[in-house]
Amino acid sequence: MRNILRLTLTLAAVSIFSAVILAVVNSWTEPIIAERQLQDYLESVRLYFPDVADFEEKELEGNLFDLVYDDSGNLIGVIGKNLEYSGYGGPVVYTLAVDQSAAIVGYNIVSHSETPGLGDIITKPEFHDRFVGKTLEELDTVDTVSGATVSTSAIIGAIRGMTEAIAKAFLDYEEEVIDITQVPDGTYRGEGTGLKPMAVEVTVEAGRIVKIEVVEQDETPTYFVLSYPLIADRIIETQSLDVDTATGATFSATGIVNCVKDALTKALEQGGGEESEDDE
Repeated sequence: MRNILRLTLTLAAVSIFSAVILAVVNSWTEPIIAERQLQDYLESVRLYFPDVADFEEKELEGNLFDLVYDDSGNLIGVIGKNLEYSGYGGPVVYTLAVDQSAAIVGYNIVSHSETPGLGDIITKPEFHDRFVGKTLEELDTVDTVSGATVSTSAIIGAIRGMTEAIAKAFLDYEEEVIDITQVPDGTYRGEGTGLKPMAVEVTVEAGRIVKIEVVEQDETPTYFVLSYPLIADRIIETQSLDVDTATGATFSATGIVNCVKDALTKALEQGGGEESEDDE
């Protein structure tokens, strides 16, 4: 009985001593590890922004962004981390770096399930380089790749939508103004990207937008329900695309605005649209 008691006390003492030692070691190594992780991350950021001195993490609708600053405290760019969109083979996770003028610095595919030899062109330098240096407006000139149209159009749309969301949320971005009064009467289809690709039909009568209907979307249901009624109503009420996209679903809201802008731009270029059902 005494031996059992002695053994129990010995084991308890060893356990307590080990716990104390581990606590001391952790308290000593934890800041060292944290500092090492910080420096490793800064090195990765320098691949995009060589002048980085500091960064500040921000969250927007569940996505994390790092606002990157130089040693004078000037914002030099934004990095979106572990962003996601739906590709041909399933979810694609990527990072995106945008400079202070809303031009693409680069992106990196973290994970994907695109078809080897076709859809995985999105990971290749020759495709990546099509984006580098492109401003938000110039992203419309990035072409898809024959044989991998779905995969490449998906990433083009995702990057354009995310770049615009970053520009509006974190950068001083001035959007091109469309004169709605010059749009001919008709119903026009426009496409864009929120969290995922979407499409709308916009009806114009007598130089005014009278109806906005989302005809294709695969957004997160909660976010979409928050954004669609508010954004459509705001655009129609103000007859402007310069509306507040702060709905609790900024990416979905931005996607709807992008779609309407695309529809109106096409209308002005084409000079007319399909007649609306009310006109038939």
